[in-house]
Amino acid sequence: MIRIGLLILTFLVSTSFANAQNRRSKDIKTGFIAGFVYAEVVTDKENELINDYGSGGYVGTFADIYITEKIHLQPAINFAYVNDFSILYFPLMVKYHIGDKGFNIQAGPKVTYLLGKDIGTKDQFGWELGGGLGVDITKSFFVEARYTYEVSRRKVDDFLDKQSQDFKFNNIIIGIGYRLSPVDRL
Repeated sequence: MIRIGLLILTFLVSTSFANAQNRRSKDIKTGFIAGFVYAEVVTDKENELINDYGSGGYVGTFADIYITEKIHLQPAINFAYVNDFSILYFPLMVKYHIGDKGFNIQAGPKVTYLLGKDIGTKDQFGWELGGGLGVDITKSFFVEARYTYEVSRRKVDDFLDKQSQDFKFNNIIIGIGYRLSPVDRL
């Protein structure tokens, strides 16, 4: 399932960049983003549901690719640190802009990769689906909030003093971003 997700992600990003060669340069905005991550770790061992929570921060870079004036594709690479986990996030969000005031609805997949060798799992890749809202504060700054639900299940040897179990990460992400070139609306 992870291979299918990576294949879809690669196809969408490469198609977008291939189509971008026929567009004006203002149709792609790049920038940086940083913010807060609230993570929930869910595991189910022997019919016992266990939740653990953690928070941290993230930083990253993104490309906002105009498909139409209302529909954008936004691939990104983010590094997050939550409790003792270092995580790379690769979201690919489709953004639909509502009106001309900078509001947008976002949805799309996200691939996660747990960094480190001593994390207790061999399943370092994960697959999530997410949705959220965003708003442009100025022509360069924006705020966005997303919730992502992990579809894949990772196997871990020892987590929360429970042996050999599946777990998954669900995240709430709130960030502020800066575009290197401003948008035309607002």
